[in-house]
Amino acid sequence: MLNKLFKRKEAEVKRDPSKTDFCYYPFFQVLLSADGKYMPCSHHVSYMTKEGKEITAETHSIEDAWNSDYMNTLRNNFRNNVRSRGCNQCWKEQALGLKPMRYDSYEYAIPESQVTNPESPMRVEINASNVCNLRCRICWSNASSRWIKEAKELYGEDGEIHLNMTPDNQAIIRKWVPHFTQIGFFGGEPLMSQENIELMRYCVQTGHSSHISLLINTNATIYSDELVSLFKQFKNVFLNFSIDDIGARFEYQRSGAVWTEVVENIKKYISHGGFTGDDQLQCKICCSVTAMNIYYFPEYFEFMNEHLPGLPVFWNLVFQPYQLSIQLLPRAVKDLIAERLRNFVRTTYRMEERRTKTIENLITYLDGHDDRDFGEFFRHITRHDKFRIESFQQTFPEFYAVIEKYKPEDVRMAVA
Repeated sequence: MLNKLFKRKEAEVKRDPSKTDFCYYPFFQVLLSADGKYMPCSHHVSYMTKEGKEITAETHSIEDAWNSDYMNTLRNNFRNNVRSRGCNQCWKEQALGLKPMRYDSYEYAIPESQVTNPESPMRVEINASNVCNLRCRICWSNASSRWIKEAKELYGEDGEIHLNMTPDNQAIIRKWVPHFTQIGFFGGEPLMSQENIELMRYCVQTGHSSHISLLINTNATIYSDELVSLFKQFKNVFLNFSIDDIGARFEYQRSGAVWTEVVENIKKYISHGGFTGDDQLQCKICCSVTAMNIYYFPEYFEFMNEHLPGLPVFWNLVFQPYQLSIQLLPRAVKDLIAERLRNFVRTTYRMEERRTKTIENLITYLDGHDDRDFGEFFRHITRHDKFRIESFQQTFPEFYAVIEKYKPEDVRMAVA
């Protein structure tokens, strides 16, 4: 039965992925989140549970998560074309005509045996901890230790440092290494994690690095010769730099980073590889698109064209925290931004829907409706500006002039 099902799904995907709701991710990967919980993929909007309770690295191993009833139910739902609520973000993007993240799962060439009998994962996505050296505006205490104090004082949330690579998890992941085709390192800041570095060393020492590629999302504040030496022992390394803006606006959004140092680190990494399919070390920028930065994309790409020519930019469309979503913007502001994107964004590489997303992809998402109050953007920004002693108005004056008339009265009174 599963053999026939797989062949039918495979044929549908090759013909037109939009005609099927099938996703391969639950069949070949498991994700350990920064707050020590488990997910099938980074777009999933809920954590794995057992008997209705979330499982964590403190109480359950990553192998428990892989074999959990939650994952088995999700797999069976995909086999039977039943949509799971945890996949709502993909369904939402698909409804807009965009290619959701599940489309990426088709690129891994998963064999039939992995769908019919997924004994162990071929890929693992590791957030070893929430330890980070930055306090990014799009983040939270569950993914950055630098956020703990702010979340406590502003929202009364008791955050903590999560160290998720427990001895059990380290042993299990090493047991799985011979079967891996890729390891993803995320964070926190993954290049700060000694556990991640030890796992890379283990893969090299056992000879398995030759059949494993690495996918690493880094804030580009860390560079070392040892890291580069390790990278060169793997089949491929896909190094994604989290860069959402430039100059003072970048430092506002990625608090704790120094813009000039980050640019130099990126250039050093590129010098050991490049950004094409022929490069063993492939570099790319992952830009988290929010209401803070989308207006400035013409200036952003102008800088990239001059200082990092050819380096592709992939867009991560932020939907949490919802106050920063571009879909919350007023219609008139969306129209102005769409005009700027179409008329003034130029790149030194070819934008592709598959690899980077195009301007029209971005505008399609921007046009998506969200009926929540745009005033929440101002309330959110102002609350954190006050805590950090920063000013969105002074750092983003051109965009602030466009949106100021939408500022709610309660924020005007509070600022005054």
